[in-house]
Amino acid sequence: MFLKQLELNNFRNYHKQVLEPGLFLNILTGQNAQGKTNILESIYMACIGNSFRTAKEKEIINWESDFSYIHSLLQTEQHSLQVNIFLKQGFKKIEVNGSLKRGSPLGWPGVVLFTADDLALVKGSPFERRRFLDLEVGPFHPQYAHNLARYQRVLVQRNNLLREVRQKREEKSSLQVWDEQLCRYGAKILSIRLELLKKFSPLLRSLYRELAAGVENFDIRYKSTVKLEGLNSEEEIYNKLQQQMYLLQAEEIDRAQSLLGPHRDDLIFFINGRDARIYGSQGQQRTIVLTLKIAQIDLWKEELDEYPILLLDDVIFELDHDRRQAIFERIGSLVQTFLTTTKTEDIGFSKELNHKTFTVSHGSII
Repeated sequence: MFLKQLELNNFRNYHKQVLEPGLFLNILTGQNAQGKTNILESIYMACIGNSFRTAKEKEIINWESDFSYIHSLLQTEQHSLQVNIFLKQGFKKIEVNGSLKRGSPLGWPGVVLFTADDLALVKGSPFERRRFLDLEVGPFHPQYAHNLARYQRVLVQRNNLLREVRQKREEKSSLQVWDEQLCRYGAKILSIRLELLKKFSPLLRSLYRELAAGVENFDIRYKSTVKLEGLNSEEEIYNKLQQQMYLLQAEEIDRAQSLLGPHRDDLIFFINGRDARIYGSQGQQRTIVLTLKIAQIDLWKEELDEYPILLLDDVIFELDHDRRQAIFERIGSLVQTFLTTTKTEDIGFSKELNHKTFTVSHGSII
């Protein structure tokens, strides 16, 4: 898939802007705070339906206007797609080829985003890795987002009830319904996560070994608050969750927190059998993140026979020269890429690669 045209009206610092990108590498250069990332945000919104920078969409609307509009033309192997997103205070409308659409405009993400913040994925908090699972791995399963939303709603209700039980305003027996729902949706999420990681892991191992010139072995393991060893089905996971939740009930009431479930799980990355978060060098940790991003691109191609658009936001010079070259050698002539940077020298791509350079200055693109 590739973006043929992008038109913005009152989007962030752009009053009116039309962009016609190249088929492969598109470099957006300029000083900081000129609007480079705003372009990536608008492309992301055209594909996903939401921003990767804010949940408050009113912040996207230019402060001199009361509405914002994104018009994009996308081309897949089979279809031409016209995606329009209209924003007003407290209101959003998404149209795809003239028909109203809820949620993701495309039915799949359509983009892979790589920012400097992603480099903290390995050594950052478990929250960052769960976020990766939910937003970047989860979409490979059609029911993941639905089950996650239901689980999160139940989790909030159950934690509120635990607080009420601790304060003696509710009986313990009132927890039973919420326990059952939390275990049911938790089992669905865990089952899907394990299924996706089983598919993802061989690709990750192969890619990492390729990027590390064949001298290191990589592995990824799921760390759960529930003992999953020997469990082969969603129903078995559900039963195990219920058993362990019953044993922890007194502690959960005392702390007014749900202590079991996918909201407390983690991913562990290993290089040559050692925990990369603790023992991995900065270069190794960044190779892991690069592996995760490229693996998403390859897996989308495998699943849908479509390459997603790649967005590289101010991250290219956070990687060393060899890793920059590795990106362009692998995806340069296959994937439409948008790259933001304050400098253009020694980016790392072959000059034979079809590319366009755009200069961004004060909300205007040349």
